[in-house]
Amino acid sequence: MSNYKVVLITGASSGVGQATARLLSEKGCRVFGTSRNPSRAQATSDIEMLTLDVCDDASVVACVKTVTDRVGRLDVLVNNAGYELAGALEELSLDEAKAQFETNFFGMIRMVKAVMPLMRQQRVGRIINISSLAGLTTIPFMGIYSASKFAVESYTEALRLEVRPFNIHVSQIEPGFLKTPMVNHRQ
Repeated sequence: MSNYKVVLITGASSGVGQATARLLSEKGCRVFGTSRNPSRAQATSDIEMLTLDVCDDASVVACVKTVTDRVGRLDVLVNNAGYELAGALEELSLDEAKAQFETNFFGMIRMVKAVMPLMRQQRVGRIINISSLAGLTTIPFMGIYSASKFAVESYTEALRLEVRPFNIHVSQIEPGFLKTPMVNHRQ
């Protein structure tokens, strides 16, 4: 086994995901970043960008297969893909709420389900879910976003306890307000 870690980061075309990809690459990890449109990501020679839509089962399976076909393993999954839905709760449609959860919560679950068999087989792994302080304290006019991040918090805690016996470590990061492109793309 090589002495570097193989890392897969969802939502790595900008913001927290991109910064994480760059940092881990500088630390000697082999990093695979993902985006629905990898051609729009800032090109770097040390981060391999892959196409991934966390809302699509086939896309998730294909992305994980690409990584394992290229390097034979996956040590770390960073679930970062997401977006902020803003607006008064009474004005947001049910379809908007479902889309928020589909990306921020169910997309994370898809990724975990795709990598767990491999990590169990390897008998080691790390999953890092990017949550938010909004998952601890609700933010007015961002109630659906907050709800999606509360769901991430609960899921992550349960997953951490369930997979600990298999030497798979699970943690979450809860960033506060950051000036990233995600704010510019708030829906």
